[in-house]
Amino acid sequence: MTAEIVVVNFYALRDPDGFDRAVRLLVPRVRLQGHEGLRSYRFFGSGPKERRLVSIYEGPDAWVGHHDLIMTWPEMIALRAAARLARTDLYGPLTPPMRDWIDQMGIGKKVRHQGEAIAGFRR
Repeated sequence: MTAEIVVVNFYALRDPDGFDRAVRLLVPRVRLQGHEGLRSYRFFGSGPKERRLVSIYEGPDAWVGHHDLIMTWPEMIALRAAARLARTDLYGPLTPPMRDWIDQMGIGKKVRHQGEAIAGFRR
């Protein structure tokens, strides 16, 4: 199979309008200046107090590189001020460098590793 990683982040909103403003600024910047191994980056509204992000990464290096790059961007700081990360579902490999990053951010209890791909395809 592949080393591709699919992540679903669940956000509990403190400021829905602020969150939506932040992602509308963040997404174009990620598209133009983000890590080249990030394949897809899509936010969804799942109610007045929840949002979700579904992102697809080429592999573990892309996942780490993406987060290393964007965490200090003002758009990401605004997103984090407007919402609390409630949960992350991670599908694909979970490597030691990824675990280190998760531990450094203090989100280990929020990350649910759903396993690695055993069969399938993506067009």
